[in-house]
Amino acid sequence: MTGQTAAEHDDEVTVPKDRRLLYQICRWTVAVILLQYGFAKLFGAQFTVLDSELDKPMGTVSGFWLTWYYFGYSPLFGNLLGLVQVGLGLALAFRRTTLLGAAGAAPLLAGITVLDVSYVIPYDAMLIALIGACCAGYLLWRHRRELAAVFWSDRNRAASRSRPRWAHAVLVVLLLAVPASCSYYVANYNNRSPTPLDGVWNVTAGTFQPSGLPGPAERVYFEHNRAHQVVLRSGQTWQTHHFEVDPATATIRIWRTWLSKGEQLLSGRYDLTGGRLVVTATDLASGQPLLWELRPVPPDQIRRGP
Repeated sequence: MTGQTAAEHDDEVTVPKDRRLLYQICRWTVAVILLQYGFAKLFGAQFTVLDSELDKPMGTVSGFWLTWYYFGYSPLFGNLLGLVQVGLGLALAFRRTTLLGAAGAAPLLAGITVLDVSYVIPYDAMLIALIGACCAGYLLWRHRRELAAVFWSDRNRAASRSRPRWAHAVLVVLLLAVPASCSYYVANYNNRSPTPLDGVWNVTAGTFQPSGLPGPAERVYFEHNRAHQVVLRSGQTWQTHHFEVDPATATIRIWRTWLSKGEQLLSGRYDLTGGRLVVTATDLASGQPLLWELRPVPPDQIRRGP
């Protein structure tokens, strides 16, 4: 019995035959699923995208194809993920490394299951991932004593306690508070500086065409989640600029480069009434007066694309 784990000893001595059989079924089921996943990525059977899907506006693409394109965008990432899955599958094929394989497979397959549900991946694929996650979870349950010993009972001998308990408690509080407060600040103050113009607008009258844009702007995006960013679209060309508004004086200015500003392109006033935005300004590139009229785009039209 030298070299056996506690679970292996249980299998041979105390565990009923039906549970031993279930353990082996789960072990080999997860191995097969992982090897199938891994080799599919390495040989190009997964993460391939149809040309017809690539040609669609992003707002019209299904969650399945968005996911497929995202993971398949980088061959390096896809191949590394495939190698990890093959490695975990092989680990499950040997008794000494079964726990290692299960410890990697359980969170991996659980994550795939959540992704399948969240992005409406076909049910057959979701079912396979769910079966694999449940089987890997059962393997971990059978090895719960070893896991409890490693992650709880034996504690962390490498990091010996050298500070009082109150100092450790303060450290944990700071560990939570500092990243949380920084993230909140970035999301609500750094990334966002709300203005009355935030949203998507169609140009219904007037011509504004900064250099580099193939035609007059047809749609304008005053980005809510990127402070001071405005995007002009003409055809299939999008151009990003910097904008600032002062609601107190109803003034608007647009510069060439987001954040660093650079050349100023437009300066004037705006009037926002009845869902209609009218900008009376000067096109500083041409020196000509500009009367720009815009109407809001309903959110459902944005999701469907232009």
